[in-house]
Amino acid sequence: MVDTLQAINTALLVVCVAAIVSNILAVVLFASTKQLRIKYYGFAFNLVLGDIAAPTFIFLHKVTVYFQVPVVQSLVRTSLCAVELSILAIAVNRLLALTITPPARYDAMVTRGRMLAACLLIWVISAALYVPTTQVHTPLVTRMLRPSIALVILLITAVFYCAVFRQIARYTPPLASTTGVRADDAVARARLSQTRRLMITFAIILVTCFACWIPYCIANFMLYVSRKRYSVQPQSLKVFYQLSVLLLMLNSLINPFIYWWRIREFRDGMYRWVCLGRGNADPENDMVTMHTF
Repeated sequence: MVDTLQAINTALLVVCVAAIVSNILAVVLFASTKQLRIKYYGFAFNLVLGDIAAPTFIFLHKVTVYFQVPVVQSLVRTSLCAVELSILAIAVNRLLALTITPPARYDAMVTRGRMLAACLLIWVISAALYVPTTQVHTPLVTRMLRPSIALVILLITAVFYCAVFRQIARYTPPLASTTGVRADDAVARARLSQTRRLMITFAIILVTCFACWIPYCIANFMLYVSRKRYSVQPQSLKVFYQLSVLLLMLNSLINPFIYWWRIREFRDGMYRWVCLGRGNADPENDMVTMHTF
C-alpha cells in the first residue's frame, strides 16, 4: 500500500505538470486569437488562470519544503474556488445577456472594465472564504466546512445553468416588424445561438467538475466521521483520499481539451499557432461576433 501511495503521488505530480502546460497553452491561445479576446470569454479566461494556479501550488507543495506551509494549502483552495465561481459567473453572465433587452443595453452595462472587476472579485471572494481558516485545523472546518462550501457552489451553479437553458428554450422573437426591432432580434438570435453553444460547453465542464469534486468531498466526510488523525487512518482510506486529490488536478487537465473539442475559435487558434496559419477561418462567424459584441 505504501508503494501505491507513492505511485499516486508521482501520478499527481505528472498530472499537475501536464495541467500547467496545457492551461498555459490555453492562455496563449485566448490572448493571441482575436475571436477569443472578447468579453464573451472573459470568465473562461479567469477559469483557465485558476486551472493554472491550483496545480502549480500543489506541485510546489509536493516538491519544495519552502511551500509546505498552511498558507500554500489555502492558496490551492482559493484557486479551486475561483475555478468554481468562474463557471458560475459564466452562467450568470449568459443569463443576464438573455434577459436584459434590447441587446445594446446589455452591452452598455457589461463592459470590459466591469468584467475585469468581476474576475478580480471572484479571486477576492475565494480568498475570503479560505484564507481566514488557514490556521484552523479542526476536523469540522477542514473535513466538513470546506468541502461543503465547494458542493454548495456547484449546486448553485447547476441551478443557474438550468435557468439559462430554460431561458433559451422559452425564447420567442418579437412580433413587431420595424427595422429597429428586426435588427435587435437578429443580434438576439445570434447571441442566443452563441450562448447555447457556450452553455453546452461549460455544462460539460460543470459535470466533469462535479465528478472530480464528489470523491474528494466523500473522502473528507469519511475522515471527519472516523474522528482520527490522517496519519493513523487505514491505508485504504489514505489511498482513496489521495486519489480524490489526483482527480481534482485531473479536472484542471481535462478542461483545455474540452475547450479544444467544443470551441471552434480555440481550435482554429491552435491550428494557426501550431501549424503556422493552417487553421480554418470562418469570416461569417467573425462578422457575427463583431456585430454582437
